[in-house]
Amino acid sequence: MQAGTQVPTKAETSAAMSTGTVWVGLDVGEERTSICVLDEAGEPLHESSCQTTAEDIEQSLSAYSLEQIELVALEAGSVTHLVRKLRLRGYPVDIFEARKASKFLAIRRSKTDASDARGLADLARLGRSTISRVHLATVEFQQLRSELMLRQQLIRVRVAIELGIRSRLRLYGRTVPLSRVRGAVRQSVDAETAALVEQEGIDLRSHLAPLVNVSESLRDYVRDVDKELEKRARDNPVCRLLMEIPGVGPLCALSFYAAIEDPDRFRRPRDVAAYLGLVPRRYQSGDLSFSMGITKTGNKLARKNLVTAAIVMRGLKTDCALRDWHMALRERRGAGRAKVAVARKLAILMLIMWRTGAHFEPYPGRGSAQGLSGCAIV
Repeated sequence: MQAGTQVPTKAETSAAMSTGTVWVGLDVGEERTSICVLDEAGEPLHESSCQTTAEDIEQSLSAYSLEQIELVALEAGSVTHLVRKLRLRGYPVDIFEARKASKFLAIRRSKTDASDARGLADLARLGRSTISRVHLATVEFQQLRSELMLRQQLIRVRVAIELGIRSRLRLYGRTVPLSRVRGAVRQSVDAETAALVEQEGIDLRSHLAPLVNVSESLRDYVRDVDKELEKRARDNPVCRLLMEIPGVGPLCALSFYAAIEDPDRFRRPRDVAAYLGLVPRRYQSGDLSFSMGITKTGNKLARKNLVTAAIVMRGLKTDCALRDWHMALRERRGAGRAKVAVARKLAILMLIMWRTGAHFEPYPGRGSAQGLSGCAIV
């Protein structure tokens, strides 16, 4: 061997000898990504770590042609930007549901980035037909979904702040009523803290005033966001069609629209109910078999808004077959099961309306022949 000649590593030698199909697992971190490449027998051909960029990952996999790589597996999370770039380079990338993939990875003795990458490669090779794959939304739909989620998080923060203010005043026998009126929280807190100073000599104004400011700012911001989202729903032909259903407002229509993206990716309309976690789980062992609560998989915000729409529909004065069915079911099975059943039916109805472009008909057979009634879909 001549001086200065570099001896190839075992992984490089295996990669050079490999001409068959390979499977790749990527354990993506914020800064670094662990990579594992397996052959058809499940033997590792290449294990390494690189920066979390599409360019560095492509360089690490340069020993394998795109025709060799059967599948590249990643866990769902903050990987959408990376997946888009790898797919543009021609890599067959699939995102697997993190909750189910974690159970597949948990069979390994040690929890390391390298073992997770090998587990994901094994998942791509063996478990790809059993672990649910995550649909990658387009940039437009992902932005809409992010805006809706941000709104939800801000409301959660505002409620937590206002509950903290209420609990602080409750220690001294003071109450602040919850209100949606603009400026009502500030007015109530100012009145209660002033009375507390006058009657008991306890001054909480310096502690509560900053919290009130944050609460009012969040209220104003969310109010502006709601106006923008409502305008977007009115301008969107799909959302405008879905809002013909009693109880379905702009937020419900937009969250459903953002969660589904493409109505034709469901083979049967009722599959959308399972996709949104609105179908009951089933437990069966031997002679024992019974239904449990709904699965609660899929988009949480869309599912929550569908249930809210079902509750709102119940209180409306607008008569329709779907509302009549809701009230009858509520009498037989209780309010909890009824609202979930109506939410499930709403999801199916909304998908059909989206696909066909048909308008909502309160009662079947009484209006346009092209209209749809919620009660016609059971």
